[in-house]
Amino acid sequence: MPEVCVNLSEKEYELLTRLDNVEGKDGGKLRSLFRYYLFSMPALKSSYYALKRFENKEEIEDILKYVSTAYKNAEHPIESWEIDKMNKLIGELTEINVLLKVDGQQTEMNQMQAIPSRKFRGLYKKLLHDIATERKDMDEYIAGYVAIIQLLMEFGVGTLDKEKTKDATIFINDVWLSPYPKAMKEAREFQRTKKLRLKLKTPKTPAKKQLADIKL
Repeated sequence: MPEVCVNLSEKEYELLTRLDNVEGKDGGKLRSLFRYYLFSMPALKSSYYALKRFENKEEIEDILKYVSTAYKNAEHPIESWEIDKMNKLIGELTEINVLLKVDGQQTEMNQMQAIPSRKFRGLYKKLLHDIATERKDMDEYIAGYVAIIQLLMEFGVGTLDKEKTKDATIFINDVWLSPYPKAMKEAREFQRTKKLRLKLKTPKTPAKKQLADIKL
């Protein structure tokens, strides 16, 4: 792991050791302050979440494998779920502010209507873009799964176990958020097709004309 040495004045070091509300000791406090700085600066938020994805890579990939397999076996995995299972998930996700209760007529799926909270949806769209662009070979739907998994780990703060996170990822994607990666995939495909059409339409200079230009 890379180490960075920083020279602090006596007063700076004294103030650092007094920061009881910052976790860690000496160098650990600097690391915590760096993370807080990344998190608090809007322009650096992407770097903060990229760091968290790297640190939780193994756990995210384990959950992702389960979710991807579920979608390989069924286009909409939740169609085989019982209503009670969905209602329980809705209740638990509402408690950690992933979902938000809304007034309205009850539906067959849920005893109470709910939608993703504004914060969750906003962060999801940001992470979907970041994840899909940091690896150009990543499928947009996979990027969407990773974004949901990371946010559930973030919002849950340890209250959601791995099994619940797996189910919640499928549930949130299937019911609410799958249109976002679908729209991104279609937009990218359109751009690729458009570039290909333009490339094919570009007239090539005939060989005889090229020779004439050279002689002139």
